[in-house]
Amino acid sequence: MKIQLYILIILSLPSDLNFMPTLGNGHLGYTVYGDAIFMNGVYNGPGGNSKRARIPNWLNISTQVCDRFGCATDEDVAAVNGTSYEMDLRDGYFRSLTTYRNLGITLEQRTYSHKFYNRALVYEVVATRLTSRNLRVISPQFLGLTQHPGNSSDDFDFVTTNNGSSSGGDYRTLRGRTTVLEFEKFQPQPQEIYILFSESLEQPLQLEWPTWQDQLSHRIIITIDRELSVASKELQDVLQLSAKSLLLKHTESWNNFWDKEFSIELKGDALELSQIVNAGIFYLASSLPSLETNQENEPFYGLSPTGLGRGNLEADYQGHNFWDTEIWMLPVVTQFGYEYAKQVLDYRSRKLEAAKYNAYASGYKGARFPWESAYTGTEVTNPCCPEVAQQEIHISADISFALQKFFAQSADFTWTCDKAWPIAAEVAEFLVSRSACEELKEACHFLGVMGPDEDHPDVDDNVYTNAVAKIALEFAEWAGKMCGNTSTDLFEKWRRVSDRLVILRNEEQNYHPQHLGYAINTTVKQADTILLGFPLRFDKSSTHLNDLHIYANVTRESGPAMTWSMFAANYLATVDDWRAHEYFERGYKSYVRPEFKVWSETPIGFEGSANFLTGIGGFLQALIFGYGSVDFARQGNGTVMIIGPPSTPPNVDEVRINYIRYARNKCSFKFSNLSTAMDCSGRAGQGFELIQDQKKTLLGGSFNCKFAVPAYF
Repeated sequence: MKIQLYILIILSLPSDLNFMPTLGNGHLGYTVYGDAIFMNGVYNGPGGNSKRARIPNWLNISTQVCDRFGCATDEDVAAVNGTSYEMDLRDGYFRSLTTYRNLGITLEQRTYSHKFYNRALVYEVVATRLTSRNLRVISPQFLGLTQHPGNSSDDFDFVTTNNGSSSGGDYRTLRGRTTVLEFEKFQPQPQEIYILFSESLEQPLQLEWPTWQDQLSHRIIITIDRELSVASKELQDVLQLSAKSLLLKHTESWNNFWDKEFSIELKGDALELSQIVNAGIFYLASSLPSLETNQENEPFYGLSPTGLGRGNLEADYQGHNFWDTEIWMLPVVTQFGYEYAKQVLDYRSRKLEAAKYNAYASGYKGARFPWESAYTGTEVTNPCCPEVAQQEIHISADISFALQKFFAQSADFTWTCDKAWPIAAEVAEFLVSRSACEELKEACHFLGVMGPDEDHPDVDDNVYTNAVAKIALEFAEWAGKMCGNTSTDLFEKWRRVSDRLVILRNEEQNYHPQHLGYAINTTVKQADTILLGFPLRFDKSSTHLNDLHIYANVTRESGPAMTWSMFAANYLATVDDWRAHEYFERGYKSYVRPEFKVWSETPIGFEGSANFLTGIGGFLQALIFGYGSVDFARQGNGTVMIIGPPSTPPNVDEVRINYIRYARNKCSFKFSNLSTAMDCSGRAGQGFELIQDQKKTLLGGSFNCKFAVPAYF
């Protein structure tokens, strides 16, 4: 049964190959049978036309079984289950298996991005003669390997620096240079990469297979890096291992992730849902850097909505970073481990100077993080949509919110002062300079903005924007004081705006209008105002429940996947929690393609992005934080873990999560309806203090709770 949870097998390919699995390791990524390989941080194109630079997919290789009269055809394939296609989520590879019944041969082809040797991409083929074979008169004599890399790339000027030879350590080598700078001020030179091949397949490769030999195997390795020496060492190190040992090192790395870093197990009648959960975790983790690698990782350039294995198309959002990173994906990534989250957030830290330039160039102070960013950290929003870049200012506050959220869970004071405080301070300066304050009314506004609902541009006082800005300003003041800044004038300036920011509320109907002038029953694109509950924890009152009722009825059907997950997560924290199940199922059933559980941005029948990690992030948040009813918050100069009455999705009896992190603790988290068990390992002698209805109880590292009201730890 456990194998079924992690292995996805189909007998015919999807009609749309865009929904094939995407494989990656944080350094390199590609989509199976696709025409592109992408590398972390490598972009090409000016400004809003910057996109992930496409490397032809030289790993897209097919093998045929041939003899001197020709190659095997479909007529030679077994009539039933002749070819299967398998995505092994636990071991991290894709393979196809074809049985040529008429020839007495099986052909296995496997491909993967190596998780430990993360500069390496691997293709393996194994042909086996069946022991009970009924051979054709003329036995197969060779295997024919052919590359299908797609068209040449417009993003690189490639030069062959070494044609390679048959001698050891002499490999075919390409040097590629991007053709167009993103923004010269922050990128004075083109990017340069090196690609090494274990052997050249410029012409189809023929492997002789004597009739007396029962099995024939072969592999092709490609390594890619900015440094020739790094790519060369990686290839040399990989080729010292047998194919079996190389695969074992890869599968051990993935198994270590599932066993020691993060996994979710569902008990009950939930095979399909379990596969969707595991696939979502896998596709998200595949775009993150491996923590243990053969050579040191390069700096990470963030999580884009469709991941590292896609990004040269507009449908892939060109591989850019949005608010999706911090609001939708990061809360799940943090559960994988703090180091993963730090590498994601470090991208924002490294691009702080570019964000300050962006603020200055648009007439403001502080740091204004662009709506879309790539290599340089400057604004790269598509030229089609300048109003989005100008008006979606909430992304800067979103980043500060994410910094506070990470502190609330990690309780890492040193990191907060070193990394979070410098960003939070500059974001606060931008928010103050962007606000418009009325001194007589003691009210401050954000005018001419766009909230998450992009169907309504150029509005005033979008309630989500104002709420997350208040949180960002308050966090900046707290972090400044905690980190030793003594500028009372600075803090007073931030507090004055924070205290006066208008949060629209219709007193008569007891709801938050999405923006000034919003009329009830006006259609909206996606979750916006409802985010004041979860994840912001800004309003959990009856007003928020009314927001859920009102906006559920007007959110358009074609909205992005994570919208319905947020309705589920928010309803689960209300007296109307029974409504959550419908929205939770709506958030994935129409968005996940059945074959390999690949997500689409939009429901089936609408055009949208594939491998939509943003949707995966929202879905997993609804499961972990919504149904699990667990969250983290900053409280004074400390942090709290908040656990409320949990519940389970339809047909699920129990959810087990390994692991949830809190402070220095790593906790096994198990919940069912109204019952939670947590077993934590951390510093010796460290336990928890339970605070429930003002009553404090000292606990050890393990505890079980049955809930009537939320508890704080």
